[in-house]
Amino acid sequence: MTTSLNVFSRAAVMITRGLLTAVVLVAWTDRAMAQTTPPATPPAASQTDTQPNTTTGTVEVGGGNVSSGAFKAGEYNGLENKGGFAIGNVDIRGGGANDSAYRWRITGTDLGLETRHLTADAGVQGLFHVNFGYDELLRNRSDSYQTPYVGTGTNTLTLPSTWLAPLVASSSSSNNRGTSVSARGLVPSISNAPYLDTQTGSATLGTLLTPNATQLGLINAAQSADLGLFHNVNLYTKRTKYDAGFSTNVTPEWTLDVSVRAEHKDGMKPMSTISANSGSLATVIPDLIDTDTEQVNSSVSYRGDRSYLQAGYYGSFFTNKVPSMSWQNWSTGTMNTMSSAPSDTFNQFNMEGRYNLSSSTRLVANGSYGHTTQNDAFLTDASTPVVPVSSLNGLIVSTAFGAKLTSRVGKKLNTTFSYKYDDRDNQTGVHIFQFADAGSTPAVSTNFPANASNSLGAVLAQNANANRPYSKKSQQAHLEADYHIAKSEWVKGGYDFERINRWCTGSWIDCADAGVTNENTLRAEWRANAGARVNARIDYAYSQRRTPNYNENAFLALVPYANVSPASATGGATALSFMIANGWTGWGPALGYVATTGNMNLFFPSDSALANTLYANNNRISEIQGLRRYYVADRNRNKVRSMLNWQATDALSVEGSLDVVGDTYTDSGYGVQSGRNWAVNLDGTYEAGKGVSATVFYSFENQRAMTTGNSYTANSNTANVNTFTALSGNTGCDTYTTLLQRNNNNKLDPCLNWSANMLNRINTTGVTLAKRAEKFELTGDLILSRARSTNDMTGGSWVNNLLALPGAAAGTIAAYYIPAAPLPAVTTNSAELRVNAKYNVREGQSVRVVYAYMRMRSVDWAYDGMDLGAGTLSSVLPTNETAFNFGVHVIGVSYVISF
Repeated sequence: MTTSLNVFSRAAVMITRGLLTAVVLVAWTDRAMAQTTPPATPPAASQTDTQPNTTTGTVEVGGGNVSSGAFKAGEYNGLENKGGFAIGNVDIRGGGANDSAYRWRITGTDLGLETRHLTADAGVQGLFHVNFGYDELLRNRSDSYQTPYVGTGTNTLTLPSTWLAPLVASSSSSNNRGTSVSARGLVPSISNAPYLDTQTGSATLGTLLTPNATQLGLINAAQSADLGLFHNVNLYTKRTKYDAGFSTNVTPEWTLDVSVRAEHKDGMKPMSTISANSGSLATVIPDLIDTDTEQVNSSVSYRGDRSYLQAGYYGSFFTNKVPSMSWQNWSTGTMNTMSSAPSDTFNQFNMEGRYNLSSSTRLVANGSYGHTTQNDAFLTDASTPVVPVSSLNGLIVSTAFGAKLTSRVGKKLNTTFSYKYDDRDNQTGVHIFQFADAGSTPAVSTNFPANASNSLGAVLAQNANANRPYSKKSQQAHLEADYHIAKSEWVKGGYDFERINRWCTGSWIDCADAGVTNENTLRAEWRANAGARVNARIDYAYSQRRTPNYNENAFLALVPYANVSPASATGGATALSFMIANGWTGWGPALGYVATTGNMNLFFPSDSALANTLYANNNRISEIQGLRRYYVADRNRNKVRSMLNWQATDALSVEGSLDVVGDTYTDSGYGVQSGRNWAVNLDGTYEAGKGVSATVFYSFENQRAMTTGNSYTANSNTANVNTFTALSGNTGCDTYTTLLQRNNNNKLDPCLNWSANMLNRINTTGVTLAKRAEKFELTGDLILSRARSTNDMTGGSWVNNLLALPGAAAGTIAAYYIPAAPLPAVTTNSAELRVNAKYNVREGQSVRVVYAYMRMRSVDWAYDGMDLGAGTLSSVLPTNETAFNFGVHVIGVSYVISF
């Protein structure tokens, strides 16, 4: 972990760097402006402060207690642990005597908690200002996570020596008294339950068997060894930040600013991993966090009568001290390793200028040039046989420019025109890396041996992928006119245009799903003040995003062997050339099963999608025809925002707003189809007199998104499952009656279309009551919230009948269609009550008492699969993490001194 001394050492380096940069900028700009800058005049003595040297402030000291620990209740407030805590807040300020412009201030909040914040600043108005700061923020993620691994808090996780792979009783075609590795073996009610006999020729084929003593002995031995090894690990992230700044007016026209920030993060977060060296087993490991981010910002500015010019430097330096995470496969004990986020460096020079062309017209322009570099060494092992370079040597060059012209025409019209250019050019080199998935053993490809026709070299692993250095260039133009049509009424209209270009420098083929997207937006707004009591506003925007050419084969940039002829191809055909010749994408022809021969059988066997072995990738990554990625898909958007503020009486005010956003993806056969979001907010305040006031609010938010897809696999000519052919459950979505019909048309089966209708509803209401008198103040807040998320699914998938075994009864169903069912609703109900009372003991001294009650009840199906129980997944090691449910009381008493 980083020590405070190291942080200050780095801060000193950054300050030096910033000062040197600023000195260069001062020298450069001073020389450039030498002919136009008038001689400096000494600042006039301040006439605004003739008070004697005084120090004023407030100091608060006390303590409190938390009734029970709950990480969610204390997620960001530092009150996660049961027991006592200290209260400390301070705000002290002072200055020079008589006519001195010298001022200083020290502030601190939450000094007794791990959310403490402390700042100190001082300066002389018009001459200089210096500030220092310290800040902590603790984010508590989970206090219910459990793991059997040893070494938590480090980057190497090992299983205890007594660990045994969990087992369940199982049957195979050759043995009906076996066991299989499964995390469900940790649950006695599952591991000891009857199981299905699938042994060919067994007299009890298709019936349930009870585990025998031998099976139970192995199962129970693993349970006995493993269950006691699970232990609690708190998951959290703590950020510690130091910052400092200095600014000075070198002359009345010239200002120098330098600031630095050093930030350290440590803790652990959950990270899902896969080990493929023995099946595909998942583990949620406690991923170690240990990073440093240093930032420096310096600038020199010149301010004239009609102009302003600033030149500056910004640097950001990120260091990850955890190069990788290693953990053992919980079945085989084999170590797996995965790299962590790489360190990087960003340097940017920027300029900004403003010039008043006239009393009613102003031009503002800015620009920047930056470099981002990343060059951490790659991690390699036996699963990565081809790594052509030792590190990425990544480079991104960022260039930006913006200009804005504002003008007032007459007394009623204001106009604005702006242009923004942002170019993120990724100049990282492109290389081909060969690897096996998740630590599995590499396998040599017979399709791509080393020979004269294979310029890329032999394929030695399941994946031969090229990196894709994505680049993006954005150009935005904005035009707006605001017209005062009446005494208290205005209208505004505007037009926006945005063009985005995407590409990969050095990629062998276009890597972008959409090389170009264009979006046009029209906006209109009306606002009015009906006297002093009513303010209203409504604005509407309509935008269209269009992609001239969507690239369904952008995935080919990942797999350069799609441009190499496989050993068994004829005529030198490649996957790419064969697709182009037939006018297909990677999905292939929109046809059912056909007996294929030659190159057709090689690349698109049985009219299925492009065979993944023909582009040297372990997974099929060709996209289904008609899929559009939502961030570049053609989209129409309607957006309405409105607000009404009514001061009904001097004592009563009411405010309300309604926001609506509707998205329609007009050309997406699959993917996101639509989105509908709307929110309403109501807020009322009533001043009852004699220091009594009440505020009531209510908000409702509704978010809906519709997504569609297809779960097709491949066409085939398989006619039966162990001689059985009948189908069941598919009435209403297709007309197939036999397994052969279904397999022949797998690619076209409408039963495999699915949709997900995701809906989030959030209700929040609250009330605040306040009473203020001469000796005391009393405030109470109550906030209630209810959130509900649902996901209604349509479609389904096919599964072969487990009982369609040799020797089963005639008429046995070969395969069942299982319709999709809605996911269980995720609900969160929370309540928070806060009472704050302050009693003035005497002048400048008071006692403050605070009380809070925080309650949450949540139900989330995602946690069920991580618990030991009926929902335990066979291939995922449980974490026993639970949904958040708590009720916490917090009370604090403090003494406040003001002077």
